[in-house]
Amino acid sequence: MKFSKIVLSLLLIALAASSCKKYLDINSDPSSPQIPSLASLFPPITAVMSRTMAFDGRFSGGYIQNWSNIAVNETYDLHGGNAGGSGANQAWRDFYQVQGTAINLVVKQGIIEEQWDYVGAAIALRAWGLQNATDYFGEMPYYQAWEPNRVYFKYETQDVLYKVVDSLCRSSLSYLNRSDGKVNQAVMGRGDLVYAGNREKWKRFVYGILARNWHHLSNKSEYNADSVMSYVDKSMQSNADNFLIRHSATRNDDTNPWGPARDNFYVRRQSRFAVQLLDGTTFYGNTAAGSRDPRLGRMLSVSPDTSTLNTNMPTLNGGYRFMLPASGYVVGTVVGSSAFRLTPATLYGDSNIVNPNASNFAIRQGKYLFQSNATFPIMTFFEMQFIKAEAAFKKGDLTTALVSYKNGISAHIDFVNTNNASANGVTQITATEKSNYLASKAVKQTDATLTLTDIMLQKYIADFGWNFTESWSDMRRYHYFDIDPQTTQAVYKGYSIPIYSPNNLGPKPAYRFRPTNFSEFDWNLDELKRIGALNQDYHTYEMWFSQP
Repeated sequence: MKFSKIVLSLLLIALAASSCKKYLDINSDPSSPQIPSLASLFPPITAVMSRTMAFDGRFSGGYIQNWSNIAVNETYDLHGGNAGGSGANQAWRDFYQVQGTAINLVVKQGIIEEQWDYVGAAIALRAWGLQNATDYFGEMPYYQAWEPNRVYFKYETQDVLYKVVDSLCRSSLSYLNRSDGKVNQAVMGRGDLVYAGNREKWKRFVYGILARNWHHLSNKSEYNADSVMSYVDKSMQSNADNFLIRHSATRNDDTNPWGPARDNFYVRRQSRFAVQLLDGTTFYGNTAAGSRDPRLGRMLSVSPDTSTLNTNMPTLNGGYRFMLPASGYVVGTVVGSSAFRLTPATLYGDSNIVNPNASNFAIRQGKYLFQSNATFPIMTFFEMQFIKAEAAFKKGDLTTALVSYKNGISAHIDFVNTNNASANGVTQITATEKSNYLASKAVKQTDATLTLTDIMLQKYIADFGWNFTESWSDMRRYHYFDIDPQTTQAVYKGYSIPIYSPNNLGPKPAYRFRPTNFSEFDWNLDELKRIGALNQDYHTYEMWFSQP
């Protein structure tokens, strides 16, 4: 009897333990899983990419003069740095925090579930994030970045990080090439809002990362133009392969960061350098109607001086005015005043000085990339074509360079039309306008007349408003003012910095941003000291990739 009581007690304890285990094991309840599905983990990883690019582009966009600030002597117009690591560091936070652990989890769980397509795509996003971040910040932690219970993190040099990006790309391709296990386009398509699970397009994206990675080393003796061109040929085949982040614009979190609802351009206006590339000044030396790029009115905003109030004022460049870096402006208090009408408009819409649609997600206003529901590009076919054009030019293959250069211009014009398809009041670039421009003086017609300047300025136009880190990488590779031997002028013809002159009489231009103050200035101060990030001029230290 005593034995029976003991056995019964043990059985009751075992049953109770079993019941508790089942009760506490939430994985047994499909409605509240402990490990989220890959389809639910993946969308936020890609969705954040437009924010990564746009938020930091507010500042690097000033360096490259996509736009200028309305404030006099604004820091980034003057190529100042983000003092103390404040601001201008969204890529840091998104790479390590927002995307970082989520990518780690997708890779780990994807390997367990043998969903190699998810694994390959996640590793591709890690490679993209690291390439973008190191080109923005320089030295960064990597090998210790996500180690648990670690407070201090060692910074890797940029030459190491470039090799890591290359290695990540090759790892990504090895997984994307697998068709065994549970690889299934329909399954991945439930979480992949960019390519709907199409592995071939993901592979083209990876080859695009490799093209950027290898092409940035154009100043080094080991630069291999043939490899760059090969990667481009394996990357985007047309605009149908563009890596785009789509926005429904129903609320703040699913709205294009450049749209009027988000109002991130309140203090920014189109800059002189960008406007004059499109209005005829740079390529023709005048702004006559026949000299203008057909993309001018479809990408930039006209100023109020073209309104019906304008009876006694010249329209100058058809109203496409600009801000000079660090100059600032004063808006007139009277709507009809000259100060008001001569002010560059916001990029949200023609003739609007003050954005009327902040936080209003119902109204559709703006043009090109500057609409609340516009797609935001992360990588494009036309960018790849310009990379190939430059690589071919450096190799001496001028025939290929000319073809790729023209392909890039043509594809970008098509992209402008696609993004303006739903824009209110914005007409499409007609086939006649396109063909006339491609045959114009602004576009070189023979390989004998093609120059580096032509390639880089057309690439700048195509990258305007989205591809900030790439444009900045290009400018830094040419040290802002390097001379094109064919033209004997700067490759970036017309670009200038208010406080800098090419003969080094003024302060040095910016080459990097400081790491974020959200973590590094609290925890990694010794590492910041070691790499020189506490020095006042750290942001002017030239990047490894742009050096010989």
